[in-house]
Amino acid sequence: MRIQKKSFLLILIVVLFLSNANKSIAQSAKTPIINNDHLTMAVLYQQRAAECKALYYQAFNLAQMMLDKDLANKKLKGKRAVVVDIDETVLDNSPFEAKMITQNAKYPDDWYVWTSLAKAKALPGAAEFLNYAANKGVAVFYVTNRTEKEMAITLKNLKEQNFPMADTLHLIPKKNESSKENRRLKIMEKYRIVLLAGDNLTDFSAVFDKTSLETRDAKTTELRSEFGKRFIVLPNAMYGDWEGAMYKTDTSRTKPELRKSLLKDF
Repeated sequence: MRIQKKSFLLILIVVLFLSNANKSIAQSAKTPIINNDHLTMAVLYQQRAAECKALYYQAFNLAQMMLDKDLANKKLKGKRAVVVDIDETVLDNSPFEAKMITQNAKYPDDWYVWTSLAKAKALPGAAEFLNYAANKGVAVFYVTNRTEKEMAITLKNLKEQNFPMADTLHLIPKKNESSKENRRLKIMEKYRIVLLAGDNLTDFSAVFDKTSLETRDAKTTELRSEFGKRFIVLPNAMYGDWEGAMYKTDTSRTKPELRKSLLKDF
């Protein structure tokens, strides 16, 4: 009798084990494995390459040269303004991107955790240039696609990193649309925008909003005389609208497949 009971218990344990194993397999099949290893070299470039640091200094040195040229032109009238993006333009969020690789951090949930810390560091040359502009009587506007709920903590972060004009008047977050065109036009009602700085082409003109890879390329060529003059581009190999445009080239393929297919080799 005892042997039968032991056999029954053993069979029951095996059945329960197999049942739970099958459930785990089924759940794993439903939940795709997140692998962000493709970001590794891009994040390392942003964090470790002195060349990337040099590009930031170069961009803001050029911005100051262009601003000085504008200030020296006494024929130009109206109040001046400089418009900058925030993320990867004046504040460094590469630690969040790194966490996407090391711990599978997700956007937007973990992004909000990151921004709530207000620990993003100023990017090289950014605070120095914007303080220079402010000291010359130029208004500084931060036009960002961070949300309204992030405003207070973003202002805290900007202030702690010594950025000028970090207030609700000069920080303009996303409300109903990602496009920054209407926000730029609103600024232009009272100011003349001397230059714009950003890591994404949509930081400069609406012609880049929601466009294909081919259109982005063509429009960049058309506007080539503006870059380094009125448009100051900062490096960001980690993410951007270029990535979204890339994934729209063939929706039938997985993202890893698309990334490989778009490479140019010989």
